[in-house]
Amino acid sequence: MVELKSPKDVRKLVCRWITEACENKKLPFERDGGTIVQLLNVWLRTFETEKVEELTKRVEKLEGAK
Repeated sequence: MVELKSPKDVRKLVCRWITEACENKKLPFERDGGTIVQLLNVWLRTFETEKVEELTKRVEKLEGAK
């Protein structure tokens, strides 16, 4: 069973799927390249989400120090 508790967990899963697709020369779920594009988009969005959360915490800390 896969547990996805954070954006990092999603990125790991997407990386694993893309790695498997490259190693097996077989795309997961579908028979076209759109799947890989979608997986990469998911990876990017989770990365962005994590960075925004990190930046928000930093701003809050800076504002609290004033």
